Amino acid sequence: MNKKKILILLIISSFTLSGCWDERLLKNGRLVFSSAFDLTPDGNIHATAIIRDFKEGTPTNTEVEADANTIREVRMHMDRKISGNFEPSKNRIFILGEDLARKDVYDFLDIFYRDPNSSISSKLAVAEGEAGDILRTIEQKNVLISEYLIESITSGESFTGVPKVNLQSVCTVMFDEGKDFFVPFFRIKDEEVIMDGTALFHKRAMSGTLSIPESTLMLVLMNEKAKIARVVTKVDKEKKVNIENYITYNLVDPKTKMKLISTTPGNIQVELSLTTGVSIVEFPQDELADKAKVKELEKKITEHLEKETKEVIKKIQVANSDLLGIGRELIAFHHKDWEQLDWEKEYPTIIIKPTIQLKIVGNGIIN
Repeated sequence: MNKKKILILLIISSFTLSGCWDERLLKNGRLVFSSAFDLTPDGNIHATAIIRDFKEGTPTNTEVEADANTIREVRMHMDRKISGNFEPSKNRIFILGEDLARKDVYDFLDIFYRDPNSSISSKLAVAEGEAGDILRTIEQKNVLISEYLIESITSGESFTGVPKVNLQSVCTVMFDEGKDFFVPFFRIKDEEVIMDGTALFHKRAMSGTLSIPESTLMLVLMNEKAKIARVVTKVDKEKKVNIENYITYNLVDPKTKMKLISTTPGNIQVELSLTTGVSIVEFPQDELADKAKVKELEKKITEHLEKETKEVIKKIQVANSDLLGIGRELIAFHHKDWEQLDWEKEYPTIIIKPTIQLKIVGNGIIN
């Protein structure tokens, strides 16, 4: 058979090939942009979804709610409540209500890891009270609620206020015996939706919270500083104008080293050493040309950061949330000691000693 006949056969056969068997046409779907899940009083799941619609070319939100025993059943109920197909593949954020988050969250997230049409790059967050209340605001400050939530989290990530997490990144940590995770935490205050810190997790259940400043310090200790890590410290109390009692600064190139001093069960000791530069961004008192004043400020900032670090460490230990991955270090480098530990009981009582060394390396454009 010559080359010409082979080419003709190939062309003809290409027309007879079938297309992709699981083709999903988005034009037939109603795209879900954000979802919230809460527990009902009888233990079922109440879901709230925001669907993106357009009216005269303007994007609008449509809210859909349903109760069911499982997430899959919720989807089925929602599908019957809307025209077109319920399409969650473009979902950008999942918010868990606080009651649900304090359970084993993997039970509720399992479907998203199994369904190939799920968006596992979606952000994950927890809401104080009911998560559905957050989405029911529909709009927030003239921005559609889905965009508002995503932009709030993205902004928080950029100034080291919340960790960069999504469904995919938390999945492996959920099953890691030696490390825990935290996610953004939202609440409604004075009828406004605000990102007010982070929700701590122990294993797969929420166990506590941190404020934004505490979360910033925690991320720095984890060597996960973003572009900016800004801190405010009270350095005086004698000034009549209150603003003059405070200094605002950025942490410059912070580096934290963790060292296990003792790995003996019942006497585990960890040393955290933070070394960082400090760049002043607001200090109404000025006086930064005075070397003695600079030394005094360095001392006060160091004392403040050490105090705050100890309080943050105490909080995560009370919550039994091993964000620093101390258990992972024990598993990797001291496995015999790890095998003798009941980490669930041991972690809240271990000794974690923070030390901080800092130097003022910048004072803005005013010299």
